[in-house]
Formats: sequence, structure tokens, C-alpha cells
Amino acid sequence: MTRLELNQLMKMLRQTPAMQSKINIGHAIQVNAAQAKNLQDFYALPGDDTAAIPTDQGYLLHACEGMIPSFVEQYPYFAGWSAVMANVSDIAAMGGRATSIVNSFWHTHADKAHELIRGMQDACRHYAVNFAGGHTHIDPSFQPALSVAIQGQAKKLLSVMHVQPKQNILLVLNMNGTFHPNTTYWKCFEDVSAEILQAQLALLPQVVEQGLAMAARDISNAGILGSLLMLLEATGTGAMLQLDNIPKPSEVSWAHWLQLFPSYGFLLTADAEHCDAMRTLFADQDLHCVVIGQVNATGSVQVSYQDTSAKFWDFKTEAFTGLCYAKDLQRIRQHCYETRQTEPCVCQA
Repeated sequence: MTRLELNQLMKMLRQTPAMQSKINIGHAIQVNAAQAKNLQDFYALPGDDTAAIPTDQGYLLHACEGMIPSFVEQYPYFAGWSAVMANVSDIAAMGGRATSIVNSFWHTHADKAHELIRGMQDACRHYAVNFAGGHTHIDPSFQPALSVAIQGQAKKLLSVMHVQPKQNILLVLNMNGTFHPNTTYWKCFEDVSAEILQAQLALLPQVVEQGLAMAARDISNAGILGSLLMLLEATGTGAMLQLDNIPKPSEVSWAHWLQLFPSYGFLLTADAEHCDAMRTLFADQDLHCVVIGQVNATGSVQVSYQDTSAKFWDFKTEAFTGLCYAKDLQRIRQHCYETRQTEPCVCQA
């Protein structure tokens, strides 16, 4: 790939509809973190995959997923399953374990509503999550819609607030999947036992509880690079990413693969000395875990391939979601340094 081709690839990926949908978040949400007094105050703010509320046992996690109405109408069973699957991935990305879901849905026919519920129930059984009911409304005049909220618990958190320069960036993927036809959706849950699905998700709380990883982000519809921006933006950090290190099926183009929206896929950060242990843990569940880059303090995301490189994004000139807390996190760091605090502190996260 030449420098020109790499630059063209980066330009194309910056302009995908999924990337635009993330940019639009910043137009809808305005957050003031000026009142935050410690790191825990940031955990309930938008930016991570879930909100995290401190408890005596650790953290209570909350997340919610809404399904696109046309998806709910055309594929009610798969929409129900997907809503649960997306939520349990968000809980895992925080180092947590999912406990229960509730839902609200609107549909036009009882038979399709039944398929929607069956999809949620089956997914809950596979992922060992309690299906706790919710709100149902059926009327021929409605536009089908589904929203599923999830609760979970974490002993220790993986949070984007913990990202700091010199941490390695790791990509975790289940390569045993296939693309849903004519999409970027990589399905790696079909015909997989509940025991395996649960064991794979359980690795995320394991790596944080064992002190191996610091931060994580579920790979969303924004793909690998868009999800990397969401991992970095809260702290205003940058990264150098090595495209050569990303595993990819030979028959799939980079343009398609980097838009990957997997049913199991995460980005994590960790100190270099812990990366080998993480590779081993994930490999034991037949998952790929590879170092694909390193966090730096530039505020810019650069992508290298063989002997060339190109800029993908620069937070100094363009926000992504707009959810950046770098100045406020720096204020907390300085306060912790001056008062010699150790908990809760960004430096000790």
C-alpha cells in the first residue's frame, strides 16, 4: 500500500455513515465536568461503554441499547438477540458481569412481538442474564422500536478515563466468524455454546481484576479506528497504530475490515509487561489478542503500514464525539499530586 493509498483509505474511513453518527453525539450531548472532585465522579459521565456508580462492593453498571426501527421490523428475533448481545459486551468492556435486562418495545403485530421477545429471552439464556421484563405496546399504527437496558456489577473498572501515554493498545477479536451478507457485521456467536460465549466474556473482568489491563472499549459500528477514537478521546491522548499487526482474513479488503462491527471484539490498554499474560488468557479461549499500537500524548491518531504512515484524526483540531475530559482529568491529577492522595486518583487508577 502506497502513502497515497493509505491516505485515501483514512479519508474514506473518516467519512463513513457510522463515523458520522458518532460525530453527531457531540451535537446532542453537552457535559460539564468542572464539578468533578475525583476520578469516581467521571465514571457516571458519557464516554465509557456504561455508566458506573460506586457501591460498597465495587461498581453498579448501567447501559442501554436502541435498535434501528427497520431492523426491528424486518428481523425481530435477531434484533432482540442483538440488543442483549450488544449490552452484555458493553458491561464486559467495563470489566463487569451482566446481571439483568429490562426492555421497552413497540410493534405492529403480536406474532412479531413474540419473535422479538424470544430473541431477547434466548440471548439472555446464552449469556446467563436475567430477563426482567419491561414495557410492551402493540398497535398497527406504531413504528416498530426496541430499547434494552442492562445492569451489571464490577469489582474493578476498565475505563477510558484510565488511558495514559505509553500504555500499549491491544485488539481482541474472535476470528472464527463470518460477515452477515452485504454488511460489516462479523458474526461469531452462531452455533457457539452458551458455556463458550460466557467464558469469552468473562475474560474482560479477569484481566482487570488481575491487574493486567487499564481501559477497554467495545468495538462498535464505528469500526476499529472509530472505536479507537472513543477509547482515546476522553483523555485527549493520541496513538500510533500499526496496521500490519491487525489480523485480517486475506480475502477481505482493509476498507471493509477496518469498518468491522464484531459480535465479539474489544480494544484494551495495558502496560507492556502485562501483554504476554493477556495474550495467553485470550488464546486459551481461541481468541486473538495482539498489540496494535501505543498511546501517546500527541492528541493525534497516526496509522502506519509497512514503510508509510498517515494521519487518521487529530483531536486538537477536530472533536469526534466531543466527550473529552482531558483538562478536568489533569486538574484531578494535579490535586492528587499536591495533596498526596492515592484513592480515588487518576494516577492510581
